[in-house]
Amino acid sequence: MELQRILAPDTRSATDKATALFGQDVLVISNHKVNGQTELVIAVDLDAQLSLVQKDRAIRPPTDFGNQLARLQQPAGATQQTSAQEPAWRAGENERDYLRSREIVDMVRDELAAMRREFSLGRQTSAWQAGLTPTPELAPLFASLAEAGMPTGLRTLLLDTIKNMTSEQEALLAIKNQLGHSLARPSAPMPQKGIHLIAGPTGAGKTLMTARIASDAASKIGQKNVAIINYQDPRFGAWSQTQMLSAQIGSDCFRADDPDTLRLLLNELSQRSLILIDTPGVQMSARIAEVLALCPSCTCHAILPADSSSATLKRILQTSAIKWQSLMVSKVDESSQPWPLLEFMCHNSLRISIGSDGDHISNLKSDLTLDSLLCKAVANFSQVAAPAIPVSTELQVGDISSSQRVFKAGAPRGIRGPFN
Repeated sequence: MELQRILAPDTRSATDKATALFGQDVLVISNHKVNGQTELVIAVDLDAQLSLVQKDRAIRPPTDFGNQLARLQQPAGATQQTSAQEPAWRAGENERDYLRSREIVDMVRDELAAMRREFSLGRQTSAWQAGLTPTPELAPLFASLAEAGMPTGLRTLLLDTIKNMTSEQEALLAIKNQLGHSLARPSAPMPQKGIHLIAGPTGAGKTLMTARIASDAASKIGQKNVAIINYQDPRFGAWSQTQMLSAQIGSDCFRADDPDTLRLLLNELSQRSLILIDTPGVQMSARIAEVLALCPSCTCHAILPADSSSATLKRILQTSAIKWQSLMVSKVDESSQPWPLLEFMCHNSLRISIGSDGDHISNLKSDLTLDSLLCKAVANFSQVAAPAIPVSTELQVGDISSSQRVFKAGAPRGIRGPFN
């Protein structure tokens, strides 16, 4: 199986094109906008694709005589030049597509492995959770914990902490104390001077976060003392975005497509107080290793969205042998329950430096802490009990004393009868 990319003006056209090329059973991996067009990444079975190609070749009519004659009448030099330039142009595009496809495949594989682990752990703890009998006051809180998108291990720990409590306020305070002790740590300083590298997965908001840091620093130390370097980002429009944001700040921006260019830029910009290096999400570890080889004193910062999954957090922050100085959290406003992030931070001493929300360059949260994320997550739990009939009150609905489906006050789940 391999990944193919399809570009079309809109989603419907892209879907129709994918269906026409690869059949009705085509598997769509991702769908997003690229330069005003819709890009579909689909998974294609190589054997099925080969059979379609062979069938198409069998029924395709031969090229007409006029086209063949025009091709043969071209000058020999022009033909050789075209054949020599076209593979070089396509090689760069194919390499970008391949790297992006590999990134998507690795991400899907990690997410599926994490889901399998969650399912396995859920089966192991389901019997224990089914045996819990919360009080009526804690029933809404138990339901909120089950629907919060919380990792199974963390949910089991919190349920065990509050299972014998009788007040929702007491339970919420116990949850804050339980996690607050593990999350207590000072914040990391925001980049103000030196050379700093910003890295993270594709779509985490690296370029915008880099511009936000540069804007904050420019207001304190001056625009001419801040520089932004875009390093080997193959995405279409990445360099244009950096230029546009730098123009809003009033600071200089530079582009380095290889380590040699980066070395020259670092030497030329050595007098700048703050240099920010924006790296791509593709081949992140390799790009960081290249920068550190040229500048060992460079400080590395990871950036991840607040709603990142456990698999993404582990892939970025644990699997790579990179010493992260701090964690920057983006898209805080888009996540109301950042439980995977909180669980991950309980198992390490990594500190948060800054956060951001919204899509404006000024939306920088320099006071973001793990405690504030915890309070935001806990605040979304239901704190108002649902209206219920008191246990000591009998339900009166006309004269139904002869019916066998009468509500019994002692029935914990409502109506009971001989059919249950």
